[in-house]
Amino acid sequence: MRNLYKFWIPAFARMTITITIMLLFFITIVTPIYAENLRSDTFRIDMGTVNMTGGRKFSETYNLTDTVGQTFQGQFDSSGYRVRAGFQYINSIIRFSFTISDLTIDLGTLTAQTPSTATNTLTISTGNAYGYTVKAIENHELRANTNDVPDTACDSGTACTITNANVWASNTDYGFGYNMSGTDVDTADFVDSTYYRPFANDEDTDSPATVMSSSGIATSSAATVTYKANISAIQPAGYYTTAIRFIAIPSF
Repeated sequence: MRNLYKFWIPAFARMTITITIMLLFFITIVTPIYAENLRSDTFRIDMGTVNMTGGRKFSETYNLTDTVGQTFQGQFDSSGYRVRAGFQYINSIIRFSFTISDLTIDLGTLTAQTPSTATNTLTISTGNAYGYTVKAIENHELRANTNDVPDTACDSGTACTITNANVWASNTDYGFGYNMSGTDVDTADFVDSTYYRPFANDEDTDSPATVMSSSGIATSSAATVTYKANISAIQPAGYYTTAIRFIAIPSF
């Protein structure tokens, strides 16, 4: 006799995904730096060198940024400091942006031992020479009232953690997790579409886990998140939800 476990929910795990963008700036002062204070009650000059010209010029056939007449311009590095002088370091060619293609993930009505998946896409752009990191964390496990679907531990014998993916292909290993694929994804961790992780869990005081990263500029770098849920025949029926936060952090 076959037991069909049908839930009275349009989505066994409907997730509302919220986005938090954090900009973190780190300043280390090694020695005192002295510079002219070019301001008064009626004016303020942000740069200590007054150039002949500098800015962005464009038409239908060209696009130019320049710094003309400045005594020194460019990037200057030494132990303890970095100086970027000139208009080009003020005018960012690639603006920082972060988007998610779908903010509500519906995994449908689940049947026991029949995994359900759904996807969305993370897209990021940054002109920062030092790149970026995207991290993820869930508020809690998939929950309906007092019942939870546990976060996946992947297949027996190939355990995964919040920072290390592993194979999750067995229909008798239950839980909720995710796979990553695409640009700037660690393919040494997410080897293929069978490799999953559990989300870092805010209730367990986990730190958000990295899902995308790059050490250089990014132009519309896109990665696909595949969400997966698999339940046992004794999972109580209900409308299960959680919230996932994706945090995009530019590197400086």
